Amino acid sequence: MAEFVIQGKELITKTVKEHGSGAIVYVPKQWAGEKVSVIREIEYDVKNLGKSLNREKRIVYSYYVLDIVHRGHLLQMQNAKATAGQDGISVVGILTDEAVMEKKKKPILSFDERMLLAQAIRFNDFVVAQGTYSPLPNVQNIHPDILMESSSHKENDIKEVRRVMGKLGGKVVVTPYYPMICSTNIKKKIREDR
Repeated sequence: MAEFVIQGKELITKTVKEHGSGAIVYVPKQWAGEKVSVIREIEYDVKNLGKSLNREKRIVYSYYVLDIVHRGHLLQMQNAKATAGQDGISVVGILTDEAVMEKKKKPILSFDERMLLAQAIRFNDFVVAQGTYSPLPNVQNIHPDILMESSSHKENDIKEVRRVMGKLGGKVVVTPYYPMICSTNIKKKIREDR
């Protein structure tokens, strides 16, 4: 039997019924009569998370659209966790649809789906919403020791985050962009292969 460590707001264990009178959670029909646990997920409020993090540990912040999860994302998240260290904290921001549309087209996957994907990736300790394309509002609430940036971002934007992180006593680490495995190329290939 597999063992999982899951963080959530509440754990409810009930026997599955054919139908019920409250909110419905759909499960496979063959689960009827079986005991099932449902976990309400934690939704981290950025301001409260920033106040609650253990400041004795290195905190690293990185951010993503995560419309299509690919190797480049995983490498960036792995780099962020490695930079935090084994005992450090990797906080990941997922851009809301509105934040993405400041510079790009609306994502194909919903914000909730993208958050769930990020929460499922083992390199991420906390996943929060990022309400702007710029990471600065989240950075100012979380006060990470290190902000991970991508070399794909504009030099002026990186200069600005360096300035803000410097004021907060932190630093910026710029990681390489992997253009051959980016979401744009994957979407283009999918369209071409149709």
